[in-house]
Amino acid sequence: MHYIAHRGWTRNFPENTLAAFEDAWRAGFNGFETDIRTDCNGVAILFHDRCAKDGRLVQQLSHAELCAIQGYEVPTLAQALQAFPTAFWNLELKSADCLSATMAVMAQLQHAFKGLFSSFHHQLILTLARDTTLPCALLLSNSPARTINLYTMLAAMPRPVGIGLVFDYEVASAEQITELTRQQVPCWVYGVQHPDEYAQVLTWPLAGLIADHPEHIPSLKPRQS
Repeated sequence: MHYIAHRGWTRNFPENTLAAFEDAWRAGFNGFETDIRTDCNGVAILFHDRCAKDGRLVQQLSHAELCAIQGYEVPTLAQALQAFPTAFWNLELKSADCLSATMAVMAQLQHAFKGLFSSFHHQLILTLARDTTLPCALLLSNSPARTINLYTMLAAMPRPVGIGLVFDYEVASAEQITELTRQQVPCWVYGVQHPDEYAQVLTWPLAGLIADHPEHIPSLKPRQS
């Protein structure tokens, strides 16, 4: 099971920043979940919300303008991947227009990529599955009535790594995860909050856990500086 820090570890630093990723890495996480958008120049940047804190749309701002508004350095995707070349990255494609910018960064990457692409924009994931061999997954915030039948079909697509699923904890269950895993559909969970919930999901056959609370993962060991 991969232990992935949700937007880095944000106890001391703004989310989706190099400092938050560094804090998570030192805490023992295997890697990071982060969010990809594009600025007005088509640069892939790591930012969750559609709007900056002054209310302007991120896609209408340059990278430099966004950094000035937020008051901290918003990383580009290229900067983050270069800074943590051995980390496992869960790259969430936040907007339908960010795929080409993301793939441009991947084409220039100087090291092997370790990670997973995910999105609520399912067509982006189906495009990735068709055109690449990159691991990818559909993000789900609800539970489809015919989950197993539908995604067993997706797992049978002719590609080295099947399409996975990233579930909100609210709609996931041990039975569902176990059956999907048996059908060779990799499953991930996010949104776990309470210690009892962590104890529960750590017994599930997950490919990975996207987490905010390292203190609730007993097997997580801090790295030496």
